[in-house]
Amino acid sequence: METTKKLGLKTVTDSSFEKDDIKETIVNYGTNFNKLEDYLTSSVQSIEELQDNTLYSIGHILWNKTPITGGHIGWVATREGIHAKKWNSNKNYIVGDLIKAEPDNGGLYECIVEGKSTTTPPTFLSGLHLEFYDANGQNWRKEYNYEVGDLVFSTNGSKQFYYICETAGYSSPSEPEWSLVQNNTAFIDGSVVWRKAKTIKWKRIGNSCEFRPFGKIE
Repeated sequence: METTKKLGLKTVTDSSFEKDDIKETIVNYGTNFNKLEDYLTSSVQSIEELQDNTLYSIGHILWNKTPITGGHIGWVATREGIHAKKWNSNKNYIVGDLIKAEPDNGGLYECIVEGKSTTTPPTFLSGLHLEFYDANGQNWRKEYNYEVGDLVFSTNGSKQFYYICETAGYSSPSEPEWSLVQNNTAFIDGSVVWRKAKTIKWKRIGNSCEFRPFGKIE
């Protein structure tokens, strides 16, 4: 038997007919019907219900479980790829977590160094297998007026941790001893209060799927 490319259905063809076993053919055709039923009746209340790390082919249809007037009958995949939730701010990610960029650029990204996301999306690199940090910021500066939300790195060039300003103020004349501060701990630098957090590293590993609503209900 041969296998179809999209749904993985088992089919008998002229080239495979002589070698195909009758019992195996009947069992596989029963499996085909189950796959077709699942494909044709797939339904969700929201795209957010979809499981991560699932491949959806272009044209895949998901029916709306709770259709209402003014809503849509369902969603159709307009871009083939793996489903993943969009990047979120101030969230702890672990190695292996998958996300799509915010705003969406079609990429699928995997966490390769665990940590906590910042308040603003990173610059998502589009090249396949390129690695980059979640946090964007400048090196710490002495006697500088920092505002709430400002993000800095130590001046030694390490981006393993970042420091986000929780209380505005002026930094001290000398750089803090960053290594003495525990992760996720607040500390004072002059009149500034920083909080230490571990920096996530991402890598693009492929494409994310995209679903768009269709069939508006009047």
